[in-house]
Amino acid sequence: MRQCEVEGCTCAAQRHHIVFRSQGGLDIELNYKDLCAIHHNMSRQGPHQNREIDLKYKRELQDQYFKLFTEESYIISEIAELIGYNKNRLEKRFKAVPQRAGRYKREDIIRALMGGKLY
Repeated sequence: MRQCEVEGCTCAAQRHHIVFRSQGGLDIELNYKDLCAIHHNMSRQGPHQNREIDLKYKRELQDQYFKLFTEESYIISEIAELIGYNKNRLEKRFKAVPQRAGRYKREDIIRALMGGKLY
C-alpha cells in the first residue's frame, strides 16, 4: 500500500498525475505523486484545488527532468529508456516535437513531457 507523500501524513495514497493526462502527461513513474484523498482533491491542500501546489509539483517534476536529461540531444529510443515508456507510443506523442535528423533537443523533450510548456 502506498503512503501519502505529504510530510506528516500517514494515510493511504492514490496516484496523482503531476502533468494531467488531459495536459499531455504520461503514465510514467516520474509523473506520479502519491497523495491521500484529502491531499489529492478533497481540500485546498491538494493540486486540484490549489494552483500553487499544482505548480509546485510541476516545477519539482521539471527539475527532475532537467537532472535526468543531461545531454544536449537524444534519439527517441534513449528518451523512452530514460523515462521508462514504450518507444512506439512515445514516437506518436513526439510527432509535433521539433527534431533534427532524428534527434530531439533537451529543452524540447522536457517541454513535451511537461505538457507543452516549461514552468
